[in-house]
Amino acid sequence: MGMRDVEMRSTPNSQLPIPKRVTAVLIVGFIVVLTTWGAAERFGYPPEEFTARRAKLAAALRAQSPEGTLVLFGASLPTPGLRFRQDHDFYYFTGNESLNAVLVMDVATGASHLFLPRLSRSEIQFNGGNWLSDNVDARTMGLASIQPLSALNEFLSARSTKTLWARLSEADVVDLGRGEVRSTVARRRANPYGQNPTDDAARVNALKAQFPADTLRDATPQIDRLRMIKTAREIEILRYNGRISAEAMVRAIQASAPGRFEYELEAAATGWMLKHGLQAAAYPAIVGSGPMGNQWHYQDNGRQMKAGELVVMDYGGSLDYLTIDITRTWPVSGRFTGEQRKAYEAVLDTQKTILAAIKPGVTRLAIRTIAESTLKKYGFDPRYAYMGHYVGLSVHDVGDWNAAFEEGMVLAIEPIVDMPDEKMHIRIEDTVLVTATGVEVLTAAVPKEIDPLLALLKR
Repeated sequence: MGMRDVEMRSTPNSQLPIPKRVTAVLIVGFIVVLTTWGAAERFGYPPEEFTARRAKLAAALRAQSPEGTLVLFGASLPTPGLRFRQDHDFYYFTGNESLNAVLVMDVATGASHLFLPRLSRSEIQFNGGNWLSDNVDARTMGLASIQPLSALNEFLSARSTKTLWARLSEADVVDLGRGEVRSTVARRRANPYGQNPTDDAARVNALKAQFPADTLRDATPQIDRLRMIKTAREIEILRYNGRISAEAMVRAIQASAPGRFEYELEAAATGWMLKHGLQAAAYPAIVGSGPMGNQWHYQDNGRQMKAGELVVMDYGGSLDYLTIDITRTWPVSGRFTGEQRKAYEAVLDTQKTILAAIKPGVTRLAIRTIAESTLKKYGFDPRYAYMGHYVGLSVHDVGDWNAAFEEGMVLAIEPIVDMPDEKMHIRIEDTVLVTATGVEVLTAAVPKEIDPLLALLKR
């Protein structure tokens, strides 16, 4: 994506439906062995995954202060018009999808307590219960207790520590990183009648008012550091999502022809993703043909494609809260012009050069220098020799770009040639996993070499 679910809400892991085609599932500690995944199965996470994440966070916070209390909030409102998506940080450490949920963790011991609202009969009838109403045993979820939300303030007041940890940054969302959310809020506040605080800001102010003698500290850096390195379970899910999202892009390419509409490509890709178990798109599909290719986040997808034009498609799926990001560019009529081909070869070579250079210990600055040199060699403006972004719960995921690459990072790499006067935009983007020796391209199932790409258009 260019710059700019099996529901666990009320079901403990022991009650999750078991996929029919899974022939062996063995959970010992944090080991999950799956001999076969069916074509449309969803993965989910065992409770041990979240327990391990909380233990790592407690250790990271203890390194800053030997004692303290972490307070982490879930989403307070449903996702408008879409399947509910929990606050990313809250889900990352709990796996719980209840509205108005709160996690309290003792930093010294790692003991974690979940606070959930008591639901009315009608709430349960319409939306299902939560772990409190379903009498889920806290121990099965790796928690010290599950308590009613009404007990939260008294519980916090009884804590003897004087350090409160919370997320002081804005939350990221599925298609916007933390910084992009901050920018969106700043634009809203340009309206003199749009000054209301965000949920995160209001919660921080409430904690300060309720506990004025306590020191409030930001847990965001420690949270982001953990999210930046993917676990074995996350990598398993991302591999599947990457393959299905890439296959969805293949279907979109095959649906291309002069006279067809951009939304037909979106429909072909979306249908494949949903058929194979992905819960949603990672972001609204971008299908820009002709001059709309130069509008990087174009989303109308209503234009009729014409012969001789390029189409830029940027799209990927979301599975179990993990996203994938892919972009391909191709000629609508199945043939590049000489100028289009030259630009495409420049972008392809640049991306391949970037991918070949990424290894643990290498810095982003070093990679960018290599990428700029490659684009210059072809005579194109190097300003968009773009190194891309982290990918994870958000398609523009959290992470420190000053850090050297490490095994377990997941990135989207997307060099670009953008020439609005020529109505030409070339972008090739893949989601990749940093390994011990280089990268694994998670979205390799959709071609980017010219001959295999054009062969899809001839079928």
